[in-house]
Amino acid sequence: MAHQGRSPVTYGFSTAAVVTKDTFVQLDSSECTDVLTAVEPAGAGAVIFGIASTTSVAGGSASVHTIEGSVVLLTVDGNAGAISVGSKLKADGSAQGVATTTDDEEVGAIALAASTTAGEKIPVMLTRYTLSGAGDD
Repeated sequence: MAHQGRSPVTYGFSTAAVVTKDTFVQLDSSECTDVLTAVEPAGAGAVIFGIASTTSVAGGSASVHTIEGSVVLLTVDGNAGAISVGSKLKADGSAQGVATTTDDEEVGAIALAASTTAGEKIPVMLTRYTLSGAGDD
């Protein structure tokens, strides 16, 4: 089944740490300058910048999906809590997507497939917002 959404567009960014394909990334503020934007694996609860479309070594560069509405693959941990179609996903400590319904969590994607398996890659729609009980549910 094909998922429709914006065509994925990637942009290249520097990496000070190893970034793994199909995982969440965040801005690496310690490495960003007025002429350089760097990303790193997203930590648990991080503000999501995008989803890596390539794997990179430390000191290398990674291509990253950053356009909201893009449909791309994301590595998830459905074993940490079942992921359903439509689940809001945040980063865990390994930059993988995990389901969340908790207020004030940073959402980075919406699941377009279900998962109950750790390390599974599923299609998601890239989005970025802070979950709020006032109306984002």
